[in-house]
Amino acid sequence: MSTANNIIDFEGFKRDSQQEMIDDIGARAFLFLRDEAEQANIPIKSVIVEHILGLCMVMGAVEGSDEAQRVLANIGEQLQLPAQA
Repeated sequence: MSTANNIIDFEGFKRDSQQEMIDDIGARAFLFLRDEAEQANIPIKSVIVEHILGLCMVMGAVEGSDEAQRVLANIGEQLQLPAQA
């Protein structure tokens, strides 16, 4: 008699759950930026670019400029864009 396989991959579940939370936070942040930009009659693209720059500057100050550049290069790779030197 075989036993049922009731093993759950908690590490995968935790990772998926955390990614869902990250996605939700990112979506809410975007909606906030979009709404604020719309109210101020500022193009959302301008707000997003400035926000990304500010986040990278904070990351550079906290984690170091090498880490900020690594993260930006990773984003560029995900977008299939050449990394900027």
